[in-house]
Amino acid sequence: MTPPPMNPHPMHPGPMTQQPMTPAPPTAAAWTLAVDFGTSNSAAAHSGATSGGIETLALSHTSNLMPSAVYVAGSGGNIAVGDAAINAAQQNPSGFVASPKRLIGADPTCTVNGQTMPTYVLVSAVIRTIIARGMAAHAGTPPAQVVLTHPEAWAQQQIRVLVDAAATVGIHPARIVTVSEPRAAAAHYSRSHAMQPGARIAVFDFGGGTLDIAVLTVTAPNSFEVIAARGDNGLGGKNLDALVQRWVEERLADRDPDLVTWLRRQASVDVMQSLQDSIRHAKELLSEAPSATITVPTPTGRNTLQITRDEFDELIAPAVGQAMQLTRAALGDAGITHADQLSALYLTGGSSRIPMIQQRLTELGPVATLDDPKTVVAQGALVTAIVEGAPRTNDRPAGVPSASDRMPAPPGSGPGLNAAKSVAPTSSSSGGRRWGRIAAIAVGVIAVVGIGAGAAALVNSSDDDNPNPDVPSASGTADASGDTGQVSAAGETGKDGGRILTDETALMAALPGPLQASVANCRKTGFNSNDAVKMLCDIAEDSTLAELGQPESLTYFISFHVDDNEADSTIVNIRNGIYSDGKGELVEDSDRVSAADIAPRSSAESSYKIDYANTSTGLLVDVFGVASVDDAKTFLTRSGLMN
Repeated sequence: MTPPPMNPHPMHPGPMTQQPMTPAPPTAAAWTLAVDFGTSNSAAAHSGATSGGIETLALSHTSNLMPSAVYVAGSGGNIAVGDAAINAAQQNPSGFVASPKRLIGADPTCTVNGQTMPTYVLVSAVIRTIIARGMAAHAGTPPAQVVLTHPEAWAQQQIRVLVDAAATVGIHPARIVTVSEPRAAAAHYSRSHAMQPGARIAVFDFGGGTLDIAVLTVTAPNSFEVIAARGDNGLGGKNLDALVQRWVEERLADRDPDLVTWLRRQASVDVMQSLQDSIRHAKELLSEAPSATITVPTPTGRNTLQITRDEFDELIAPAVGQAMQLTRAALGDAGITHADQLSALYLTGGSSRIPMIQQRLTELGPVATLDDPKTVVAQGALVTAIVEGAPRTNDRPAGVPSASDRMPAPPGSGPGLNAAKSVAPTSSSSGGRRWGRIAAIAVGVIAVVGIGAGAAALVNSSDDDNPNPDVPSASGTADASGDTGQVSAAGETGKDGGRILTDETALMAALPGPLQASVANCRKTGFNSNDAVKMLCDIAEDSTLAELGQPESLTYFISFHVDDNEADSTIVNIRNGIYSDGKGELVEDSDRVSAADIAPRSSAESSYKIDYANTSTGLLVDVFGVASVDDAKTFLTRSGLMN
């Protein structure tokens, strides 16, 4: 379909001066980039600089994968990506978002480390870094086309976040194509497995954070239609890692209970990262070997544990059972009741390598694997774009704002990257202007991390590193009215004259990014006396906050709302110990804009409650069911509520 009309108004008042870009060598050929933005890791493929064929793009000096994690610095809003983000999180966990993909579709904006920005800004930082890596392999030439993959079940609004992210870093929307992940995987496998029209195949995509199953029918050579799809956003490789970590803690408890307590409540971010890396490496090794060693950091040295494949299989059996049940349900939706009705069951995602999973899947259909299952989606997306001509799925539903609506059209047609067709502009709506202001601020705070050997430095984005000379990049943070600073959620005036939030989406966006990514089953519970909407969310079982809850407590959740005047009075009460009769422990941030009181929930329970207020944002949060005072303090920093 034809991309939607674009808003001709620039994102900033006055003209923007674009710095000249170093011309590409005359022999530089047009190339295509495919990006598989994953929950845990991202992968990419490109048309090779010398061969012109489909090649996996190395995203570091040692791997074809890059962590999708981002880190937002507190001052200036600089964004680190991948391993650099994980490294930066050791100093300040409140700026760390391990899986920004989980935020897509939840809210249009998020708050991380005190910076409020559109969700696509976090995604764009990852995409910019991948584009920079691809350009380095093509003599600095920007890609002529970018293909972005997405889950089959995503709505157009969610897909649009990806398109906006790529457009924000300088890729014109006319050169952005989107394709669903199962279609991309099927296209990859069809390169070596020719199938006749009418054949039915399934794609089992078991990644780090999610499980997706899709059933497709072959409509023509190398053409597929999805006829059934199911998924579980809470089941992935990280769940299996958590099961192994629990096993580690149980084994250590027999030897040294104090060590387990230290790991759960006092260990630093880098210590826990080291343990989780060792667990993940052991899990991967068990796909090849009968046993593996897990190294556990301690205050005085290191401990090691040996885990066998049989022990691992026993641990993950319930999770594998869930995956099989979901797969059977997807096949049943497509009318497939016997294994011989399926031509092939293709596996993708790193967790699909686990022998027990492959063995169980053979009961459902003929299992087929090819190459590295972590990169087949990116490669297949490139196949779809280059060989077949991918259908565009980035058309905008009515009323959904887009970065492309804010981008000026490229110069007139010409060779290479200037060959895109211009789209006639239309007048902007008030909604477009509002999102233009958000984009102007967001683009100004985007920064990228140069990819180096084990080290990276944060650098502000500028016109000098704009991946696409067709689209001027923005610098600065002034909006259309000349204002500068952070975007805050829109509010209403309550009965007492203070600002409140009555919109559930805006209220969710008021939570810090790490906390947004760690909650589940959110629902409105009513209003406070000032008519501010109140919501309640459970703590997701696979989140980094899950381990901080009291194991014996059946209620580990948060309740929250935004009311500026109530926050002002509540923080005084917290400091005076009103909520705990002076028996709680007071915690405050260095700027004294937020405070929390940590106290036993009741004499009948061993869990703790946190009363939290922030006078800068008006956010009030009650946390129930925390295991201890130390766990409560960890909750405050990990969730981003307090630095």
